[in-house]
Amino acid sequence: MADAKEINTSHIEEDTVHSSDNSLRKDEESPSSSAEDWTPEEERKLVVFGLSLLDRTNISAAYIAGLAQDLQLTVGSRYSVALLVFFIGYALFELPSNYVIRRIGARYWLSFLIVAWGFMVLAMGFIHTWTALAVLRAMLGTFEAGLFPGSVYIIGCWYKQYETARRISIFYMASMFTSAFGPIFAYVLSLIRVGGPDSMYHAGWRWIFIIEGIATVVAGLVAPFFLVEFPERVTFLDARQKHIAIERVKVDRSGKDVVHPSAKEVMSMLLDWKLMLYSIQYFVCASSVYSLAFFQPIILREGMGFSYAKAQLLSSPPYLLAIFLSLSMAYVSDKMRIRWPILCAQAGIGAIGLLLILYPKPPGVRYFGLFLAVFGCQANIPATLAYGNNQTGRNEKKGVVAAVMISVGAAGGIAG
Repeated sequence: MADAKEINTSHIEEDTVHSSDNSLRKDEESPSSSAEDWTPEEERKLVVFGLSLLDRTNISAAYIAGLAQDLQLTVGSRYSVALLVFFIGYALFELPSNYVIRRIGARYWLSFLIVAWGFMVLAMGFIHTWTALAVLRAMLGTFEAGLFPGSVYIIGCWYKQYETARRISIFYMASMFTSAFGPIFAYVLSLIRVGGPDSMYHAGWRWIFIIEGIATVVAGLVAPFFLVEFPERVTFLDARQKHIAIERVKVDRSGKDVVHPSAKEVMSMLLDWKLMLYSIQYFVCASSVYSLAFFQPIILREGMGFSYAKAQLLSSPPYLLAIFLSLSMAYVSDKMRIRWPILCAQAGIGAIGLLLILYPKPPGVRYFGLFLAVFGCQANIPATLAYGNNQTGRNEKKGVVAAVMISVGAAGGIAG
Protein backbone atom coordinates (compact mmCIF):
# COMPACT_ATOMS: atom_id res chain seq x y z
CA MET A 1 0.00 0.00 0.00
CA ALA A 2 1.34 3.39 -0.93
CA ASP A 3 1.76 5.81 1.95
CA ALA A 4 -0.46 8.88 2.33
CA LYS A 5 1.84 11.12 0.37
CA GLU A 6 1.88 8.73 -2.55
CA ILE A 7 -1.89 8.39 -2.52
CA ASN A 8 -2.51 12.13 -2.52
CA THR A 9 -0.52 12.83 -5.65
CA SER A 10 -2.48 15.37 -7.64
CA HIS A 11 -1.85 14.03 -11.12
CA ILE A 12 -0.18 10.80 -12.17
CA GLU A 13 1.28 12.39 -15.28
CA GLU A 14 3.61 14.38 -13.03
CA ASP A 15 5.25 11.14 -11.95
CA THR A 16 6.20 10.02 -15.43
CA VAL A 17 8.63 12.87 -16.05
CA HIS A 18 10.94 12.15 -13.12
CA SER A 19 13.60 9.49 -13.19
CA SER A 20 14.65 9.22 -9.57
CA ASP A 21 12.77 8.23 -6.42
CA ASN A 22 13.68 11.52 -4.76
CA SER A 23 12.18 13.66 -7.48
CA LEU A 24 9.17 11.36 -7.62
CA ARG A 25 8.53 11.84 -3.92
CA LYS A 26 8.90 15.58 -4.33
CA ASP A 27 6.22 15.60 -6.97
CA GLU A 28 3.94 13.52 -4.81
CA GLU A 29 4.25 15.98 -1.99
CA SER A 30 3.47 19.11 -3.99
CA PRO A 31 0.64 19.93 -6.37
CA SER A 32 1.23 20.19 -10.07
CA SER A 33 2.35 23.52 -11.38
CA SER A 34 1.39 22.70 -14.95
CA ALA A 35 -1.15 24.95 -16.60
CA GLU A 36 -2.62 21.95 -18.44
CA ASP A 37 -5.02 19.68 -16.58
CA TRP A 38 -5.31 17.07 -19.32
CA THR A 39 -2.89 14.45 -20.55
CA PRO A 40 -1.33 13.89 -23.98
CA GLU A 41 -3.25 10.63 -24.18
CA GLU A 42 -6.55 12.48 -23.83
CA GLU A 43 -5.56 14.80 -26.66
CA ARG A 44 -4.84 11.78 -28.87
CA LYS A 45 -8.27 10.32 -28.07
CA LEU A 46 -9.89 13.56 -29.22
CA VAL A 47 -8.86 12.84 -32.79
CA VAL A 48 -10.30 9.32 -32.76
CA PHE A 49 -13.57 10.27 -31.07
CA GLY A 50 -13.91 13.23 -33.41
CA LEU A 51 -13.73 10.86 -36.38
CA SER A 52 -16.37 8.69 -34.72
CA LEU A 53 -18.86 11.57 -34.50
CA LEU A 54 -17.90 12.82 -37.96
CA ASP A 55 -18.60 9.42 -39.51
CA ARG A 56 -21.81 8.97 -37.52
CA THR A 57 -23.44 12.30 -38.39
CA ASN A 58 -22.06 13.04 -41.87
CA ILE A 59 -25.24 11.56 -43.35
CA SER A 60 -27.12 14.81 -42.62
CA ALA A 61 -24.55 16.83 -44.57
CA ALA A 62 -24.67 14.32 -47.43
CA TYR A 63 -28.48 14.43 -47.36
CA ILE A 64 -28.67 18.07 -48.39
CA ALA A 65 -25.70 17.62 -50.77
CA GLY A 66 -27.69 15.32 -53.07
CA LEU A 67 -27.86 11.98 -51.23
CA ALA A 68 -31.61 12.38 -50.68
CA GLN A 69 -32.33 12.76 -54.38
CA ASP A 70 -29.93 10.10 -55.68
CA LEU A 71 -31.10 7.40 -53.25
CA GLN A 72 -34.69 8.66 -53.03
CA LEU A 73 -34.56 9.05 -49.25
CA THR A 74 -37.52 11.41 -49.30
CA VAL A 75 -39.85 8.49 -50.10
CA GLY A 76 -41.74 7.40 -47.00
CA SER A 77 -39.53 7.02 -43.91
CA ARG A 78 -36.37 5.88 -45.68
CA TYR A 79 -34.14 8.56 -44.17
CA SER A 80 -35.42 7.87 -40.66
CA VAL A 81 -34.87 4.14 -41.13
CA ALA A 82 -31.30 4.73 -42.34
CA LEU A 83 -30.71 6.80 -39.20
CA LEU A 84 -32.24 4.50 -36.60
CA VAL A 85 -30.70 1.18 -37.77
CA PHE A 86 -27.35 2.61 -36.66
CA PHE A 87 -28.49 2.46 -33.05
CA ILE A 88 -29.46 -1.22 -33.05
CA GLY A 89 -25.90 -2.51 -33.13
CA TYR A 90 -24.71 0.54 -31.21
CA ALA A 91 -26.96 -0.36 -28.28
CA LEU A 92 -26.39 -4.11 -28.35
CA PHE A 93 -22.59 -4.20 -28.56
CA GLU A 94 -21.49 -1.50 -26.08
CA LEU A 95 -21.62 -3.72 -22.99
CA PRO A 96 -19.94 -6.73 -24.70
CA SER A 97 -17.22 -4.39 -25.97
CA ASN A 98 -16.46 -3.09 -22.48
CA TYR A 99 -16.41 -6.69 -21.26
CA VAL A 100 -13.73 -7.49 -23.86
CA ILE A 101 -11.65 -4.30 -23.72
CA ARG A 102 -10.12 -4.89 -20.28
CA ARG A 103 -9.03 -8.39 -21.28
CA ILE A 104 -7.65 -7.66 -24.74
CA GLY A 105 -6.45 -4.13 -24.04
CA ALA A 106 -7.76 -0.82 -25.32
CA ARG A 107 -4.97 -0.12 -27.79
CA TYR A 108 -5.60 -2.97 -30.23
CA TRP A 109 -9.31 -3.48 -29.63
CA LEU A 110 -10.22 0.16 -30.27
CA SER A 111 -7.89 0.31 -33.28
CA PHE A 112 -9.66 -2.68 -34.84
CA LEU A 113 -13.03 -1.00 -34.33
CA ILE A 114 -11.82 2.26 -35.89
CA VAL A 115 -10.49 0.55 -39.03
CA ALA A 116 -13.68 -1.50 -39.38
CA TRP A 117 -16.08 1.44 -39.18
CA GLY A 118 -13.81 3.44 -41.48
CA PHE A 119 -14.34 0.83 -44.20
CA MET A 120 -18.10 1.02 -43.63
CA VAL A 121 -18.06 4.79 -44.22
CA LEU A 122 -15.81 4.39 -47.26
CA ALA A 123 -18.22 1.86 -48.76
CA MET A 124 -21.08 4.37 -48.47
CA GLY A 125 -19.44 6.40 -51.20
CA PHE A 126 -20.07 3.63 -53.75
CA ILE A 127 -23.66 2.61 -53.04
CA HIS A 128 -26.67 3.02 -55.36
CA THR A 129 -29.65 2.05 -53.19
CA TRP A 130 -31.04 3.21 -49.88
CA THR A 131 -31.12 -0.36 -48.57
CA ALA A 132 -27.34 -0.63 -49.00
CA LEU A 133 -27.03 2.62 -47.04
CA ALA A 134 -29.18 1.20 -44.24
CA VAL A 135 -27.11 -2.02 -44.06
CA LEU A 136 -23.83 -0.10 -43.89
CA ARG A 137 -25.26 2.24 -41.24
CA ALA A 138 -26.26 -0.77 -39.13
CA MET A 139 -22.72 -2.20 -39.38
CA LEU A 140 -21.27 1.23 -38.63
CA GLY A 141 -23.21 1.32 -35.36
CA THR A 142 -21.93 -2.13 -34.41
CA PHE A 143 -18.28 -1.15 -34.81
CA GLU A 144 -18.60 2.32 -33.28
CA ALA A 145 -20.34 0.92 -30.20
CA GLY A 146 -17.15 0.22 -28.25
CA LEU A 147 -15.33 3.55 -28.55
CA PHE A 148 -17.22 5.97 -26.31
CA PRO A 149 -18.02 3.67 -23.35
CA GLY A 150 -14.53 2.18 -23.54
CA SER A 151 -12.92 5.61 -23.37
CA VAL A 152 -15.12 6.72 -20.45
CA TYR A 153 -14.18 3.47 -18.70
CA ILE A 154 -10.47 4.20 -19.17
CA ILE A 155 -10.83 7.76 -17.85
CA GLY A 156 -12.64 6.44 -14.78
CA CYS A 157 -9.73 4.08 -14.10
CA TRP A 158 -7.14 6.88 -14.21
CA TYR A 159 -8.81 9.70 -12.30
CA LYS A 160 -10.43 10.29 -8.93
CA GLN A 161 -14.09 11.11 -8.39
CA TYR A 162 -13.82 14.89 -8.74
CA GLU A 163 -11.20 14.79 -11.48
CA THR A 164 -13.47 13.11 -14.03
CA ALA A 165 -15.95 15.78 -15.19
CA ARG A 166 -13.33 17.97 -16.85
CA ARG A 167 -11.58 14.97 -18.39
CA ILE A 168 -14.76 13.48 -19.83
CA SER A 169 -15.79 16.94 -21.07
CA ILE A 170 -12.41 17.50 -22.72
CA PHE A 171 -12.72 14.11 -24.37
CA TYR A 172 -16.31 14.75 -25.44
CA MET A 173 -15.26 18.14 -26.77
CA ALA A 174 -14.09 16.28 -29.88
CA SER A 175 -17.71 15.62 -30.80
CA MET A 176 -18.55 19.29 -30.60
CA PHE A 177 -15.48 20.25 -32.63
CA THR A 178 -16.64 17.74 -35.22
CA SER A 179 -20.17 19.08 -35.16
CA ALA A 180 -18.80 22.61 -35.49
CA PHE A 181 -16.43 22.07 -38.39
CA GLY A 182 -17.89 18.89 -39.91
CA PRO A 183 -20.52 20.75 -41.96
CA ILE A 184 -17.88 23.13 -43.35
CA PHE A 185 -15.61 20.20 -44.19
CA ALA A 186 -18.54 18.34 -45.77
CA TYR A 187 -19.44 21.39 -47.85
CA VAL A 188 -15.89 21.57 -49.24
CA LEU A 189 -15.88 17.84 -50.03
CA SER A 190 -19.27 18.08 -51.71
CA LEU A 191 -17.77 20.48 -54.26
CA ILE A 192 -15.50 17.72 -55.62
CA ARG A 193 -16.52 16.59 -59.11
CA VAL A 194 -14.88 13.71 -60.97
CA GLY A 195 -16.00 12.78 -64.47
CA GLY A 196 -18.93 14.11 -66.46
CA PRO A 197 -22.47 14.79 -65.25
CA ASP A 198 -23.41 11.16 -65.87
CA SER A 199 -20.55 9.79 -63.76
CA MET A 200 -21.40 8.49 -60.27
CA TYR A 201 -18.32 10.30 -58.97
CA HIS A 202 -19.72 13.61 -60.15
CA ALA A 203 -22.01 13.53 -57.09
CA GLY A 204 -20.37 15.53 -54.32
CA TRP A 205 -22.06 13.59 -51.49
CA ARG A 206 -20.05 10.47 -52.44
CA TRP A 207 -16.79 12.27 -51.72
CA ILE A 208 -17.97 13.17 -48.23
CA PHE A 209 -18.07 9.47 -47.40
CA ILE A 210 -14.99 8.46 -49.43
CA ILE A 211 -12.59 11.06 -47.99
CA GLU A 212 -13.84 10.76 -44.41
CA GLY A 213 -13.76 6.96 -44.66
CA ILE A 214 -10.15 6.95 -45.85
CA ALA A 215 -9.16 9.36 -43.07
CA THR A 216 -10.76 7.08 -40.46
CA VAL A 217 -9.04 3.93 -41.76
CA VAL A 218 -5.65 5.70 -41.67
CA ALA A 219 -6.34 6.91 -38.12
CA GLY A 220 -7.21 3.36 -37.06
CA LEU A 221 -3.98 1.96 -38.51
CA VAL A 222 -1.80 4.41 -36.57
CA ALA A 223 -3.97 4.38 -33.41
CA PRO A 224 -2.04 1.55 -31.65
CA PHE A 225 0.96 3.87 -31.41
CA PHE A 226 -0.98 6.64 -29.66
CA LEU A 227 -3.95 5.32 -27.67
CA VAL A 228 -3.57 5.04 -23.92
CA GLU A 229 -4.11 1.78 -22.03
CA PHE A 230 -5.45 0.96 -18.58
CA PRO A 231 -3.03 1.86 -15.75
CA GLU A 232 -1.83 -1.72 -15.23
CA ARG A 233 -1.04 -2.15 -18.96
CA VAL A 234 0.80 1.08 -19.85
CA THR A 235 4.49 0.95 -20.69
CA PHE A 236 5.42 4.57 -19.86
CA LEU A 237 5.13 3.89 -16.10
CA ASP A 238 7.38 1.66 -14.03
CA ALA A 239 5.99 -0.80 -11.48
CA ARG A 240 5.91 1.71 -8.62
CA GLN A 241 4.22 4.37 -10.70
CA LYS A 242 1.58 1.86 -11.85
CA HIS A 243 1.01 1.07 -8.19
CA ILE A 244 0.42 4.77 -7.43
CA ALA A 245 -1.90 5.17 -10.42
CA ILE A 246 -4.08 2.26 -9.29
CA GLU A 247 -3.95 2.96 -5.56
CA ARG A 248 -4.90 6.66 -5.78
CA VAL A 249 -8.13 5.75 -7.56
CA LYS A 250 -8.76 2.65 -5.45
CA VAL A 251 -8.45 4.60 -2.19
CA ASP A 252 -10.81 7.24 -3.57
CA ARG A 253 -13.25 4.37 -4.25
CA SER A 254 -13.15 2.93 -0.72
CA GLY A 255 -9.97 0.91 -1.26
CA LYS A 256 -11.48 -1.91 -3.30
CA ASP A 257 -9.21 -3.96 -5.55
CA VAL A 258 -9.71 -4.03 -9.30
CA VAL A 259 -10.82 -7.46 -10.56
CA HIS A 260 -12.28 -8.71 -13.82
CA PRO A 261 -15.99 -9.44 -13.21
CA SER A 262 -17.42 -12.69 -14.47
CA ALA A 263 -20.48 -12.82 -16.73
CA LYS A 264 -22.60 -13.68 -13.68
CA GLU A 265 -21.25 -10.68 -11.77
CA VAL A 266 -21.95 -8.43 -14.75
CA MET A 267 -25.57 -9.60 -14.80
CA SER A 268 -25.80 -8.84 -11.09
CA MET A 269 -24.50 -5.32 -11.70
CA LEU A 270 -27.18 -4.79 -14.32
CA LEU A 271 -29.89 -5.31 -11.70
CA ASP A 272 -28.81 -2.22 -9.73
CA TRP A 273 -31.79 0.16 -9.79
CA LYS A 274 -29.50 3.20 -9.68
CA LEU A 275 -28.00 2.15 -13.01
CA MET A 276 -31.41 2.49 -14.67
CA LEU A 277 -31.82 5.95 -13.14
CA TYR A 278 -28.48 7.09 -14.60
CA SER A 279 -29.45 5.55 -17.93
CA ILE A 280 -32.76 7.42 -18.09
CA GLN A 281 -30.89 10.66 -17.46
CA TYR A 282 -28.55 9.86 -20.32
CA PHE A 283 -31.45 8.80 -22.58
CA VAL A 284 -33.10 12.20 -22.23
CA CYS A 285 -29.85 14.00 -23.11
CA ALA A 286 -28.98 11.71 -26.01
CA SER A 287 -32.38 11.93 -27.70
CA SER A 288 -32.02 15.71 -28.05
CA VAL A 289 -28.35 15.58 -29.02
CA TYR A 290 -28.94 13.10 -31.83
CA SER A 291 -31.98 14.99 -33.08
CA LEU A 292 -29.92 18.16 -33.38
CA ALA A 293 -26.97 16.36 -34.98
CA PHE A 294 -29.03 14.59 -37.64
CA PHE A 295 -31.58 17.30 -38.42
CA GLN A 296 -29.90 20.67 -37.75
CA PRO A 297 -28.70 21.14 -41.38
CA ILE A 298 -32.16 20.14 -42.60
CA ILE A 299 -33.83 22.55 -40.15
CA LEU A 300 -31.63 25.37 -41.40
CA ARG A 301 -32.10 24.43 -45.06
CA GLU A 302 -35.76 23.51 -45.21
CA GLY A 303 -37.18 24.91 -41.98
CA MET A 304 -35.53 28.35 -41.97
CA GLY A 305 -35.06 28.71 -45.72
CA PHE A 306 -31.30 29.17 -45.87
CA SER A 307 -29.34 28.19 -48.98
CA TYR A 308 -27.32 24.96 -49.06
CA ALA A 309 -24.03 26.76 -48.39
CA LYS A 310 -25.45 28.92 -45.58
CA ALA A 311 -27.15 25.92 -43.95
CA GLN A 312 -23.80 24.12 -43.76
CA LEU A 313 -21.89 27.16 -42.50
CA LEU A 314 -24.50 28.24 -39.95
CA SER A 315 -24.37 24.78 -38.36
CA SER A 316 -20.97 25.58 -36.84
CA PRO A 317 -21.35 28.59 -34.45
CA PRO A 318 -23.74 26.93 -31.95
CA TYR A 319 -21.21 24.16 -31.34
CA LEU A 320 -18.29 26.56 -30.95
CA LEU A 321 -20.14 28.38 -28.16
CA ALA A 322 -21.15 25.05 -26.61
CA ILE A 323 -17.50 23.94 -26.42
CA PHE A 324 -16.50 26.99 -24.35
CA LEU A 325 -19.54 26.93 -22.06
CA SER A 326 -19.46 23.15 -21.54
CA LEU A 327 -15.83 23.14 -20.46
CA SER A 328 -16.46 26.13 -18.18
CA MET A 329 -19.37 24.38 -16.48
CA ALA A 330 -17.37 21.16 -16.14
CA TYR A 331 -14.59 23.12 -14.43
CA VAL A 332 -17.10 24.66 -12.01
CA SER A 333 -18.61 21.22 -11.37
CA ASP A 334 -15.25 19.71 -10.41
CA LYS A 335 -14.01 22.78 -8.55
CA MET A 336 -17.12 23.18 -6.41
CA ARG A 337 -17.76 19.42 -6.27
CA ILE A 338 -21.35 19.69 -7.38
CA ARG A 339 -23.19 17.69 -10.05
CA TRP A 340 -26.99 17.97 -9.75
CA PRO A 341 -27.31 21.80 -9.84
CA ILE A 342 -25.13 21.92 -12.97
CA LEU A 343 -27.13 19.15 -14.64
CA CYS A 344 -30.45 20.85 -13.87
CA ALA A 345 -29.29 24.29 -15.06
CA GLN A 346 -27.99 22.92 -18.34
CA ALA A 347 -31.15 20.87 -18.88
CA GLY A 348 -33.28 23.98 -18.37
CA ILE A 349 -31.26 25.97 -20.91
CA GLY A 350 -31.52 23.11 -23.41
CA ALA A 351 -35.31 22.87 -22.95
CA ILE A 352 -35.73 26.60 -23.58
CA GLY A 353 -33.63 26.33 -26.72
CA LEU A 354 -35.65 23.41 -28.10
CA LEU A 355 -38.90 25.35 -27.54
CA LEU A 356 -37.47 28.36 -29.38
CA ILE A 357 -36.56 26.16 -32.34
CA LEU A 358 -40.04 24.65 -32.45
CA TYR A 359 -42.55 27.48 -31.94
CA PRO A 360 -41.39 30.98 -33.02
CA LYS A 361 -41.56 31.90 -36.70
CA PRO A 362 -38.68 34.41 -37.18
CA PRO A 363 -35.53 32.54 -38.35
CA GLY A 364 -33.33 34.68 -36.08
CA VAL A 365 -35.19 33.62 -32.96
CA ARG A 366 -35.13 29.98 -34.00
CA TYR A 367 -31.41 30.18 -34.75
CA PHE A 368 -30.79 31.67 -31.28
CA GLY A 369 -32.69 28.68 -29.92
CA LEU A 370 -30.14 26.42 -31.62
CA PHE A 371 -27.36 28.01 -29.56
CA LEU A 372 -29.21 27.35 -26.30
CA ALA A 373 -30.32 23.84 -27.29
CA VAL A 374 -26.91 22.70 -28.48
CA PHE A 375 -25.18 23.93 -25.32
CA GLY A 376 -27.74 22.61 -22.85
CA CYS A 377 -28.10 19.19 -24.46
CA GLN A 378 -24.46 18.59 -25.40
CA ALA A 379 -23.06 19.74 -22.05
CA ASN A 380 -25.23 17.26 -20.15
CA ILE A 381 -23.78 14.27 -22.02
CA PRO A 382 -20.35 14.33 -20.27
CA ALA A 383 -21.92 15.74 -17.10
CA THR A 384 -24.32 12.80 -16.83
CA LEU A 385 -21.55 10.29 -17.55
CA ALA A 386 -19.37 11.91 -14.89
CA TYR A 387 -22.26 11.71 -12.42
CA GLY A 388 -22.81 8.01 -13.08
CA ASN A 389 -19.07 7.41 -12.87
CA ASN A 390 -18.81 9.23 -9.54
CA GLN A 391 -21.64 7.20 -8.02
CA THR A 392 -19.91 3.92 -8.87
CA GLY A 393 -17.47 2.75 -6.22
CA ARG A 394 -15.92 -0.29 -7.90
CA ASN A 395 -13.61 0.21 -10.85
CA GLU A 396 -14.73 -2.99 -12.57
CA LYS A 397 -18.34 -1.78 -12.39
CA LYS A 398 -17.49 1.50 -14.11
CA GLY A 399 -17.19 -0.28 -17.44
CA VAL A 400 -20.67 -1.75 -17.02
CA VAL A 401 -22.18 1.58 -15.95
CA ALA A 402 -20.64 3.51 -18.86
CA ALA A 403 -21.65 0.87 -21.40
CA VAL A 404 -25.24 0.55 -20.18
CA MET A 405 -25.78 4.30 -19.95
CA ILE A 406 -24.55 4.86 -23.50
CA SER A 407 -26.47 1.81 -24.77
CA VAL A 408 -29.71 3.25 -23.38
CA GLY A 409 -28.65 6.56 -24.91
CA ALA A 410 -28.63 4.79 -28.28
CA ALA A 411 -32.36 4.25 -27.79
CA GLY A 412 -32.48 8.02 -27.37
CA GLY A 413 -31.03 8.27 -30.85
CA ILE A 414 -33.94 6.19 -32.18
CA ALA A 415 -36.49 8.25 -30.22
CA GLY A 416 -34.89 11.51 -31.36
